[in-house]
Amino acid sequence: MKKRSRWRLATALLSISVLLTSANAVAGTIPLMTAKFPTVPLSQIESLTTIPSLSILIFVVLSNPIAKRLGNKATVLLGVLIVLIAGLIPTFVNSFWLILASRFLLGAGVGLFNAMAYSLISTYYEGTQRQTMMGYQGSVNSLGNILMFLVSSFLIGLGWREVYLYYLIAIPVFLLFWWGVPNDRPANENSDQQQTSQPAISLGQLLKGRLMIYALLVLFSMMIAQTVVVKISGLILAAGYGKIADGSIALAILGVATMIGGMLYGQVFKLIHRFILPLGLIIAAIALFALSRSQSLGLTYTLTVIAGLSTSLVGPYLFAGSAEIAGKGNETLASSILIVGINIGVFITPYTLSGLSRLIGSDQPASILAAVSVVLTVIGGLTFLLKEPDSAEKSN
Repeated sequence: MKKRSRWRLATALLSISVLLTSANAVAGTIPLMTAKFPTVPLSQIESLTTIPSLSILIFVVLSNPIAKRLGNKATVLLGVLIVLIAGLIPTFVNSFWLILASRFLLGAGVGLFNAMAYSLISTYYEGTQRQTMMGYQGSVNSLGNILMFLVSSFLIGLGWREVYLYYLIAIPVFLLFWWGVPNDRPANENSDQQQTSQPAISLGQLLKGRLMIYALLVLFSMMIAQTVVVKISGLILAAGYGKIADGSIALAILGVATMIGGMLYGQVFKLIHRFILPLGLIIAAIALFALSRSQSLGLTYTLTVIAGLSTSLVGPYLFAGSAEIAGKGNETLASSILIVGINIGVFITPYTLSGLSRLIGSDQPASILAAVSVVLTVIGGLTFLLKEPDSAEKSN
């Protein structure tokens, strides 16, 4: 593959990651929409940011059989087109229930290509190149979050409808992917792919193996990330060394650190290979424990950087490893399993934290973070026992 073609492919594959968390783009409109729709319960209006998660879960599972019929490229383009149309519907309709339905449809679009944001990297890259691209994918995802909040904060000054214009970003993503990714055919028509792919593996077969451990690890990692997001502002306020706005700054720093960590992931993987998983988890645990004892904004921001850098190493390793486990031709199904784990982790985090607070007898942010750090240390220690798939250490 020529250098220009490689850059075009890499840019196209990474571009769809900008849209993965786009459901949160309209979170700031909730107060404005509450005033616009006074007869609609607040819980229903708040569900505009959460209902996409339900359809994402459904269509992540359906994306694999759909891709087998339509082909990977057509499925991704269909998903991006749905995001564009569904995302813009609230700019011109007046019915809240149509807006809510459009949000469900938006999640369906994201679900169609969510798994492929990872699996297509595994399709086109192997060895160290795959690991590096997985790190870049995490960086682009974080960059998408930063871009989303910057653009949304500007548009909200124009009105709540204008915030939904953010989804125009799907147009360049659609064009980049259409331009940069080679055409493929449905698997049942592609004899070359059938010859090079392993036999299709059922969901039951995958869940019996190590991939189930990976799914649990990614679920737990997402719960840890959500815990920091939920507790950081309360931690600063409770300790009395900052304001609630300082918590927002800490979250912005966390996002930037995660993006930088993704960019560095490939180089770190070359140095320590399979130890990247346990070290990432244990360093994050140390950072969280120290964070629970912090008494200054400077230290809190520093520890937030360390936590962001270390946790950014976990996801790329697990997604790349899942592709190695599943084998050629089964990457999308493997990625789907991990993404289901991510969404379940986000969903159950509030309930898990509530149970943990009862268990330790305290609901203070510092106590919660300290307890989580202990559990994370144990999990990190156990991952030393996991072996890296043989082919993951090979470089191209």
